[in-house]
Amino acid sequence: MSSASPFVFLPKFAFAAIDDDMLCNPHCKSCSHLHLSKDESLALKLSYLQARLNPWASFIDPVRSVDDDNRMHYRDKVSLAMQFNGSTWQIGMLRRDILIPVFGCPIHTHRVNEVMNLIARYLPDNNTIPAVRFIQSGKQLTLVIKSNKLPENGWMTDEFTTAFFQAGMEGLWLHLFPSAGKKVFGKGGWHLVLGAPESKDNDGLLYGPAAFRQLLPLLADEALNEATTFLNPDNKSIVADLYCGTGGSLRKFTATGATATGVELFGESVRFAALNAPAAKVFRGTCTQRIPQLNQLLHQNPGKTRLLYANPPRTGLETGIIQWITNEYRPMRIAYLSCNALTLRHDLALLTDYGYTVNKIIPFDFFPQTRHVETLSLLTLKKEEGHP
Repeated sequence: MSSASPFVFLPKFAFAAIDDDMLCNPHCKSCSHLHLSKDESLALKLSYLQARLNPWASFIDPVRSVDDDNRMHYRDKVSLAMQFNGSTWQIGMLRRDILIPVFGCPIHTHRVNEVMNLIARYLPDNNTIPAVRFIQSGKQLTLVIKSNKLPENGWMTDEFTTAFFQAGMEGLWLHLFPSAGKKVFGKGGWHLVLGAPESKDNDGLLYGPAAFRQLLPLLADEALNEATTFLNPDNKSIVADLYCGTGGSLRKFTATGATATGVELFGESVRFAALNAPAAKVFRGTCTQRIPQLNQLLHQNPGKTRLLYANPPRTGLETGIIQWITNEYRPMRIAYLSCNALTLRHDLALLTDYGYTVNKIIPFDFFPQTRHVETLSLLTLKKEEGHP
C-alpha cells in the first residue's frame, strides 16, 4: 500500500465465488439480501414498509419485482472509490475509510465489471493520474481526477480503445476536481477524452455521464405506466413534474396531449429533459425556486385539471414545495415515487392533513438483493367546492 494513501485495502483474494462468473467480497455489506430467496427478500421489504408507513399499511400492495433472471447483473450505474495500492488500482466501496474491492460483483452488469478491470489494468499509477472515483452510467464512464490539470492520454492505447468500445462503451470522461472528497462532482472540469458525449437507452432517451437513471428499465416503465394511468393526463390537464430527471416522465405525459412542466436541479439532466421531451417546458433549480414558473403554468391554463408527478431524492419534498402543493396548486391527483419510506411518511402525513386521500401504495423492488425498496403513492384530493 502506498504510504500516501489514507485508506486500508482488503486483499482481492478475500472474494468468495457465487457462480462461475461471479465473485463477492464478503466484507461488502451492500447486498444484505443476497443469500435470501426472492420471496424472503420481498417479504422483508413489505414488512419494513408496513412498519414505516403504518397509518397507510392497509393500502400497501405486494412488492413488485423482476423475474429471477434479472435479479443479478442488473446494476449498470455505479459510483465507486478508487485508490492505487502501490502496484495496482483498487476500485470499490468505502466503509469507514476502508476500500473494499468489488471486482466481479454479481450485482453489477458484465459491462461494468469488464470496464472496471480495463481501467485497473491500463490506468497509470496515481502520480500520473490521481483518480479518486469511478463512475459508470450505462455506456458513459467518468473518472474523477483530484487535480486541476488534464493528464496525458498516452495510456489510452489502441488496445485499450478497442477493448473499451467492444465492452459496449461509448464515452470516456475525465472530471477534474481538485477538492474531490465526499462531494462527487465539482463545477466544470468535464473533459471528453474518448468517444461520444451522450448515449441512448433502450427507450431511446438520451443521457450523459452523470444524469440519474433507473437501474431496472422494465420495472421503472411499469411504475411510470401505473402513475400515468392513475393521473390520466389528457389535453384538458396540466402536469407539474417535480424532479423530472432526463425527461422520461415528461415525454410520457406530453404524448397524451397534456401540458407539462418539469423542474430539475442538475444541469445535465435539464439539458437532456429538454431534448427527450421537446413538447414540455423544463426549468433548472430547486422546485421551491421555480414556484413562479409553476404558477405561470396555472395562469396560462385556467380551468384545466391539475395533476402532479414527483420523484424526489431521499430527502423528500422540499418544505416550500409542499406548501405550494397544498395551498396553491392543489392538484386533483398526485403520483409520488419515493426512495425513502421515512421522508415519505412525513410528506404523506402533511398531504393527508391538507385534504388528500391515499388510494394505493405500490412498492417496487428497484434494487434486488439489497434492503432498499421504492414506493409509488397514489393520492386524490377530496372534492372541494369551487375547485376546478
